[in-house]
Amino acid sequence: MKSSKNLYITNLVAFTILIIMSMGIFNFYPKIKELSKGEPSQPYEDYELMRTMYQSNYVLYKDLLSQTSQEELSAEKIYIKSYEKNSNNNGESNNDLDVPRNFDNILDSWKDNLNNDYKNLNYLVHSNDMSMKKTNTENDLSLLEDETKSQSLTDKYAFYMVVKYDENGVAAVNKVYGSDDYVIRNRFLDLTMKKVWNDNYIIINNIKFNPIKNVTFVYGIPKDLKYSDTISSLVDNSQNRIYNRAVATVVLSIFGFMLILALLVPYRIGRNVFGIKYLEKLSFEINCLILGFGGIGSGFVLASTIIETLKNTLIRPGMDKSLENFAIITMNVIIWTITIYAIFAGAMLLKFIINTGILKYLKERLLIIKIVNFLKKCFNNLINYIGHIDLNDKSNKFIIKVIGINLLITSICCIFWFFGIVLLLIYSIGLFYLIRKHYEDIKNKFIILSNETEKISNGNIDVKINSDLGLFNPLKDKIEKIQSGLKKAVNEEIKSQKMKTELISNVSHDLKTPLTSIITYVDLLKKSNIADEECKSYIDTIDKKSQRLKFLIEDLFEVSRATSGDISLNLVNVDIVELMRQTQIELDDKITKSKLYIKNNYPKDKTILELDSQKTYRIFENLLINVVKYAMEGSRVYVDIIDEEDKVKITIKNMSAEEIEFDPFDIVERFQRGDKSRNTEGSGLGLAIAKSFVEVQGGTFNIDIDGDLFKVIIIFKK
Repeated sequence: MKSSKNLYITNLVAFTILIIMSMGIFNFYPKIKELSKGEPSQPYEDYELMRTMYQSNYVLYKDLLSQTSQEELSAEKIYIKSYEKNSNNNGESNNDLDVPRNFDNILDSWKDNLNNDYKNLNYLVHSNDMSMKKTNTENDLSLLEDETKSQSLTDKYAFYMVVKYDENGVAAVNKVYGSDDYVIRNRFLDLTMKKVWNDNYIIINNIKFNPIKNVTFVYGIPKDLKYSDTISSLVDNSQNRIYNRAVATVVLSIFGFMLILALLVPYRIGRNVFGIKYLEKLSFEINCLILGFGGIGSGFVLASTIIETLKNTLIRPGMDKSLENFAIITMNVIIWTITIYAIFAGAMLLKFIINTGILKYLKERLLIIKIVNFLKKCFNNLINYIGHIDLNDKSNKFIIKVIGINLLITSICCIFWFFGIVLLLIYSIGLFYLIRKHYEDIKNKFIILSNETEKISNGNIDVKINSDLGLFNPLKDKIEKIQSGLKKAVNEEIKSQKMKTELISNVSHDLKTPLTSIITYVDLLKKSNIADEECKSYIDTIDKKSQRLKFLIEDLFEVSRATSGDISLNLVNVDIVELMRQTQIELDDKITKSKLYIKNNYPKDKTILELDSQKTYRIFENLLINVVKYAMEGSRVYVDIIDEEDKVKITIKNMSAEEIEFDPFDIVERFQRGDKSRNTEGSGLGLAIAKSFVEVQGGTFNIDIDGDLFKVIIIFKK
């Protein structure tokens, strides 16, 4: 009870202080007004006032003519000279009624504006011959037209002006009182129908207007304003000009002072003020919304209230003076009390955040973190639940639990109907049977899938699943794709292993043959009873075999570097035709010895490509040597170089001396030869080196076999 009493006293004292501070700030208003007050301005030069009087000319002229003719004349008959009649999609006239009706509506709105928002505006409209007139005041405003007679009304009117239209419809401002004559004339005479109505609408419909003719308008604003309207607001604002920026600066200074005072209040006392503890429990985002939007909203309301109070326009005239003052004080004190409380609450919340620790507060109070943690927990629970589902065991227990819950819920629903229990039991039994049947079907299909997958995992990749697995059909399709991929991978691996075996065998054979000869002849040279001529013959043989072994090893390293990409290119402009001729000249003795006839088909002009000349020469050399070794003796060899628009195509064709039984892909592999017996000279690397050198220079290398016709096709892009 003592604690509650202390809390009550704390809140009473706090809100008493808030009210006292609010009243103190209100009493400071005269000083704020003095700091922000501006020089009085001229209210009657307002553009909207000039615009309203210009619009009123059309309203009053129409009323004057209607009054004279004793019938309501339409705006179309008086003002609209002509307009375009546009048609819609159906061919019907679109504007023949819209333009007159629209102009009537706009005149009605101008008339309402004159009668409701400008009640203090006195007017007189009369024909220039004074044969007809219309006025809204008892004062004879016609006296203001005569300089000698206007003195009798000058004391009554703060502003008046006389506008006269001649027989041609030309307007002239003849007299201005109470404001700058030059400003009034220019602003009024600058107005046109396009500026006061709808410029685009007038242009689109090409509306032509009849002018106001032979009439005079006298407008006056009394010094004693009887009504609270737009004119009275203009006069009040001109006399009580307040610089809003100065008011905002003073108010912000007060806010800063209040914030400092709030921060000086100990947190243990401040948190006991009503509402502070509730803010501490709210999330950070909600506090930002409450204090942020509340502060911005109250700031706008407060600024507007202060400015209206300083201008004496907060309460509309007509209320009792003492009651009006009480209402003004009450409104300001309430708004300031709420504002100061919001500042105090924000300061206490800031202290709470600092005492708690910013990181800890954000971790505990950020709503987004709570939402993320909740969703994360739900997701983890879901994953954990799914992870513990076992399709093989305890299926009956799970189904019984589902049926039991279903039975409990439906029993509660049917508890007021006894016979429903019997139907409920029948329903539950049927539901159990259907679920059990469906589950058994899923279970059997899963077992089939599991068994077939087990066979595949044991190495049997030819297994076929012919059964319809229903729900598991997408998984069956994926398993079949895996089988296809496994078969392809196995076949590739078998082929790779076979090629490796052949490679080792071929390398061993090609290296062993010259090496064996070298060893044999070295052993013969070790004998002491060898003649010089015979010794020289042995040395020549050893030299040939050593050179062959050297060339074989060099080719092996060359193709190894080309395959691995460890090769440098010296690119220059190469004439392919000339390089092919040079290669044939270099190999002329071998070509002649093989009794081959080479038929060349070259372009007439040079064919220049950016290539490595040495590598390209090696390509041509290997290909022609390959032709010399394996082409049919006495046959023709065709060498074609075709220069196309974006590429150069090189083709070498020959008839094989032996029946071609190898695959085009295999023949370009390392240590592959056209003769399987490997009786010919060579390393089996010629085509492999040529292919690598072509591809490393950005070209393509292909072999085409048609019967015993062997064709090499090389393409270089320009």
